[in-house]
Amino acid sequence: MTNKMLSLELSPEIIEQLDLDGKGSVTVTLDAERLTLLKEEERQVRAIPNWGYLVGTLIATAFFYGFHLWQQTRQVLLAGDYSITGFLVLFGVLFGMGFFTINFILNRRIFLDGLKSRLFWRMFPVITMAFSIILAVLLLGFSWLVNQLFRGASFDLNTSALLFAIMIYTVSSFWSRIAELLRASWLTSLFTLIMLSGVLLSMATNSSKQWWQVNLSFLGTKEAQNSWQFNLTLMLSALILIALVDYLFVALSQKFGHNKRLMILRVLLTLLGLDLGAVGYFSNDAASHLIHTRLAGYLVYILLALIIGIRWLLPKVSRDFILTSYVIGGVLVVLEFAFQGIHYLSLTAFEMSAFLLAFSWLMALFKHLENLISPEKRQITLKLLKCSN
Repeated sequence: MTNKMLSLELSPEIIEQLDLDGKGSVTVTLDAERLTLLKEEERQVRAIPNWGYLVGTLIATAFFYGFHLWQQTRQVLLAGDYSITGFLVLFGVLFGMGFFTINFILNRRIFLDGLKSRLFWRMFPVITMAFSIILAVLLLGFSWLVNQLFRGASFDLNTSALLFAIMIYTVSSFWSRIAELLRASWLTSLFTLIMLSGVLLSMATNSSKQWWQVNLSFLGTKEAQNSWQFNLTLMLSALILIALVDYLFVALSQKFGHNKRLMILRVLLTLLGLDLGAVGYFSNDAASHLIHTRLAGYLVYILLALIIGIRWLLPKVSRDFILTSYVIGGVLVVLEFAFQGIHYLSLTAFEMSAFLLAFSWLMALFKHLENLISPEKRQITLKLLKCSN
């Protein structure tokens, strides 16, 4: 019996886009009635073999076991000084970021999604630093939670080493997997997540101190509980923002070439990121109150300059976005007058309203920039050819 088959004749446009030279292979994915062509080498994720995580786990566990043997510790605390979670924070960050970095480099082409390789090495230190801090904060939070749930719990050395090994393996493999999944286009979502979750967490932990009766900046002062969370949120958000701006504008330069207007927009957004980080570094304590206030004021000036100039600085800007920008700018001016001019708004109400409006506008701006660099979807007709074996 002769098997009848259909073959697809690819147009020169598709061959050029997939960079096919007759030697590579193409994977066809069928999803309901949608047929997707993927170049085989571009869809393969390069990953550290599982034995690599096992070796790292054995090294960390051997150090953990040897240290407590040397200290002649019979019972090891689950949380606290020289505890299981204490060593987890140290070796979790060390091995987690080590494996993250290796996998991140191995999958840099997938991360860039067609952008030039030099962009990766410019973003590499910022992203690895940001994810190192995120991992450290998560492990510290986990250690704190364990201490609250299992206060005073301890185990014998063998059981402790087993628990520690399982934790290290889980952290290393999970954080390494994050590097495989990470895409440059996710930076906007990452910036949003860090900013909002950090601020909300700081508000929640200081609810008993009624921070809203002072101002939003109170969350970063010495009088606040865990003020480092708020300040770290601002500095970490600034790092992600700077990396995001670099990624977007390198991609835009490939599409629009060197453009003075885009350069001005890039400089303003980078200054916004640097200023945001400085606001987090110089908290609103007595010693740095003046510089904190000035830096916070510069954020407003930079944002207003962006809103006013967006009509001339942003390519292919829609009338709707311009109108929205001017409305937000106008509301910010009204809020400023209500606070400073007639003293209708409290400082906290003014800061929170201005923060939410400014943050929403920035997200809309980044969404527009991402749309500019997204490849246009094209519908191409393929010719079906009958062939038989």
